Order: sequence, then C-alpha cells, then structure tokens
Amino acid sequence: MKKILFIATGGTIACEETAAGLAPEASAAQLIAVLPQLKELCDISAMQLFNLDSTNMSPREWTELAVEVQRNYSDYDGFVIAHGTDTLAYAAAALSCLIQSSAKPIVLTGSQLPMGADGSDAPRNLFDAFLTACSELCGIAVVFNGRIIDGRCAKKLHTRNFDAFRSIGREDIGSVKDGRVTLFEKQDADVAPIFFNRMDSAVSVVKLIPGLDPAILDFAVQRGRAVIIEGFGTGGFPDYGSKEFEQKIAELALSGVIIIMTTQVLEGGCDMSLYEVGREAQKKYRVIEAKHMTTELAAMKAMWALAFAYSAEDFRALFEREI
Repeated sequence: MKKILFIATGGTIACEETAAGLAPEASAAQLIAVLPQLKELCDISAMQLFNLDSTNMSPREWTELAVEVQRNYSDYDGFVIAHGTDTLAYAAAALSCLIQSSAKPIVLTGSQLPMGADGSDAPRNLFDAFLTACSELCGIAVVFNGRIIDGRCAKKLHTRNFDAFRSIGREDIGSVKDGRVTLFEKQDADVAPIFFNRMDSAVSVVKLIPGLDPAILDFAVQRGRAVIIEGFGTGGFPDYGSKEFEQKIAELALSGVIIIMTTQVLEGGCDMSLYEVGREAQKKYRVIEAKHMTTELAAMKAMWALAFAYSAEDFRALFEREI
C-alpha cells in the first residue's frame, strides 16, 4: 500500500459558512474523514500547512509548500495538495518551477463547492487526486473533474462550472473515470528531483488594450525587475503613429528591466517574428518571448528565474529552459 502525504492549504474545498461569508475552516483530517474508502486505497498522513483563501496564497506560501514536499520526499510515494481554485493554476505553475524532474506524483486539487455542500464536487476531486497520487504519474499535475492536467499548462476557465480547468497548449496528460486512472503518455521515473527554495516576486503583468497609454509600463515596473506584456495575437507593440510604445520599451530595456512578451490568446502561443510590429522590437530590445506558456507559467517562471539569475543572460537562459 502506497504512502501518501496529504497537505491542506485551505480554499473552497475547506470552506464553511461564517457570518462574513465562506471561509476556510475544515482541517486536513476533516477533509479526508469524509472519504473513509481512502483507507483501503493508501496509507495517508495529513498535514495542515495553511488555511487560506487561495486569493491570499502567494509565492511565499508556494515556496514553503515546495520545501515541505522536499522535506518529506523520501518518506512518501506521492503527494496530494488541496488548494483553492482561484490561484490553483498559479500554484501548479510555481511548483512546476520549484520542484523539477520529480519521479513521484505531486497532485493539486480543489473544488468549486465546499466539501460539506449539497452536490459538491469536492469528494470526487479529492478521491480522484488520491487515485492519481497512487498511480505511475511523474511530476506536478492538477486533477479536476476527471481531468489530469500538466501543472505547467493548467488554466481556470470557469468560475462556477465543475469542469473548470483546461490544459492550454497540450492535451490532458490523463483522466480519472470510474475509479480508474488512465495516463496518456509513458512516464519517465528514472530521474532525480531538483528542488528550489526561493522566488522573486518583482514581476508584473500588463495586459494591452487598444489605446492604452504606454506610461502604464512605468507604474508596472516601479518596484519590479521584469514585466510581462500580454499582447494582441502573436505579439507586438502598437504604434499609433507616434512610436510611444517603442520609446517606452527602449527606456525600460536601457534601465535593465526584463521585458517578456506573451499573448492574450489561449492557444497558438506567441511569435513576434511574424509581423513588423513585433519583429523590430524583438531585435532592438531583446524582448523575451513566452511562446506557448500560459501567463500563469510565464509569471511564476519569471519569479523563479529572477531568484537565481545573476545577469540578464542568466535570466533568459533560465526562463527559456524547459522545466
């Protein structure tokens, strides 16, 4: 029987009604107690690391979570993490940066309704997460509504629907149906994990909209070292006949700010070389492309790279490296 460490962090799955509204109240032990059948599946240890609404989760908590997994890595066959859904995709992306090449499954899940609510999706998602943690899966994954999604590709697309998450840029890596886990790809377990213990949150994201004043970039980087720009289509900066955006990008690049371009479009990725509005800026100011990364992964990967880069070239190499 496999040994699984269950780490609870709060979120909707643990929420109960209070005078001020829903708030995380249920403990890790209380959550797994709802599923007595888990005792027949695996040997579970439960840990309450946080009890936070996921809106209040940040790189600091995700780093602590990664450190906790590292501390217990040799003692368990897999890990299940209960997390709020609002920042679950960011959490999965962060852990994908902080825990690389794991031969053991590290599974994140949550729910759209609290565990105690009528018709809640929480029991199914939590049980599916444990099933997946007992499988041959390697690395970070999000398990939700029967989908197994690579942690680097997860994105929340619905605020209420139980089928809330999708894999962006690649297909789901597996599924859970009728108590059975199916993995669509062969898992490589002959690797040693690499753990990292810090992130630098001096990263901002600016979403372009038509007519946006380029001065917004000044505010975005007042305390930051890197800015991610969500551009239109395959990526590029608007001209509006005044070259103001290009001038602002030039100023930022000259001052040492790292500029990363991504796209607002969910599928297809970023490719600045396609159009004149992107190609020139990329050449002149060495703008880094996020390519097929989600914004969540680009932001978390930038925070990870900033924490370990000693130069702009170091940052580029880390950011562009496959994790």
